[in-house]
Amino acid sequence: MRILYFALLLVLLVTFGLALNTVRKRFHALTPVLGWMIGLSYFLLVPLTILTLNGGYKTPLLDDSSPLWGEVYLSDPVFLSPYFVIWLSMILICAVIFLFCPGSAPKEQGGAIISRRKLEQVILVPMALSVVNWILTIWLVGGLADFLVSHWYLRNNDLSERFGGAFTLDTRVALCNQIIFTGAAALHTGLALKERAAHWKFMSLIWFFFVAEMVMSGNRIYIAIYLLALLASCWLYGRKKIIAAVLAASPILILVFSVWGAVRHDVSRIPESVSGIAENADESNGALSSLMHSTEGPAVMLLMHMINDFGNRYDYLYGSTYSRVFTFFVPRSIYPSRPENFTSLAASLYQPGDITSLGSTALGEAWANFGILGIFVLPLFTWLALRYSEWLAAAGARHALLSAVSFALFIWFARGTFAESVMTLLGAVLLMWILKLEKGLYIPTPVTKTQVSTA
Repeated sequence: MRILYFALLLVLLVTFGLALNTVRKRFHALTPVLGWMIGLSYFLLVPLTILTLNGGYKTPLLDDSSPLWGEVYLSDPVFLSPYFVIWLSMILICAVIFLFCPGSAPKEQGGAIISRRKLEQVILVPMALSVVNWILTIWLVGGLADFLVSHWYLRNNDLSERFGGAFTLDTRVALCNQIIFTGAAALHTGLALKERAAHWKFMSLIWFFFVAEMVMSGNRIYIAIYLLALLASCWLYGRKKIIAAVLAASPILILVFSVWGAVRHDVSRIPESVSGIAENADESNGALSSLMHSTEGPAVMLLMHMINDFGNRYDYLYGSTYSRVFTFFVPRSIYPSRPENFTSLAASLYQPGDITSLGSTALGEAWANFGILGIFVLPLFTWLALRYSEWLAAAGARHALLSAVSFALFIWFARGTFAESVMTLLGAVLLMWILKLEKGLYIPTPVTKTQVSTA
């Protein structure tokens, strides 16, 4: 059985690597399709590889996981079918890249270069909005002391119950704002790598702000997206030494991400939480656990259980969670039967009784809604990402910020849900338009240039 899994994995890794390289050659920039492929690599392919090499995985007891999804052992034949479903969907994604990716980079319509100074001014805007939101959140919770001891997830759930749609709207705007900041920061770093001229003071400010956002929101995904963008930009511009340095530091980053996932429930008790982690380290493989959690590997485990359960144990959803894109802003008081967010629905099925949400990657939602037809949903998204990337690439530097923001969001999309990802993209575009973030960012030129202005 293990030989079969290893053979399937080897074919998938080689095929996906070739498809990813094809995207890099055709779109020499941070584009939605590159973000989508990198997101699938990090949130689906890497955990699948770990599960294959390790023969499975059991989530540590310290995570208080439900036995309904917390174990996957590939020696059990019941997991062969889910594994093949994931494999086939990923192979079809690669087929879409090979068949529909343009043979050469799209030609830019006109020319424009980016003002680095203006881009830095643009980045300061979402920074300022985030600081205002942090202050508002601390005030609503009851002060800094109450904020520090509050559980990050329960805190948001409590505020949502207290303030209803107003807090939900604030949360959505904050998410769009943070995606814009992440994409703009990725673009700024990419330009520095391309020019081989980093502005260390401003980049240090960006890095500090990412850490502050992680502490304030409890969410580490934005740092993960930025680091993936950093590696992607290094790959695009041939910065092999930086790639090697980041990979060398990855064990430390993985450990930090894993520890943060365990201590973020109470920032005021970090030393005690770290001690608890150390005491439980001997009960599980610490390195393996850290790697699985930093890549959100449990989401792939839940995905494998969903492929077995939906259509047998649970009824298919028949597109109901995808329809949320049309009912997203309708208050539940007006539309009581409005479909649940898929992550909340998954939690109610696989971890009943807990106030939480569970991710299962974009493929999990596709399978739960459409069954075997869900295999074709991610390849369809890949085709759409290709067409969107072609349009952005043709615009060149004039939409480089939108392209970078879309790159960040499509990484998010690989591990998120359809309706939330679509509405976040639309919200980010609207917020960029309201704030006029692209106005004055580009300097038109008679001839397309490859160098970035420092004006």
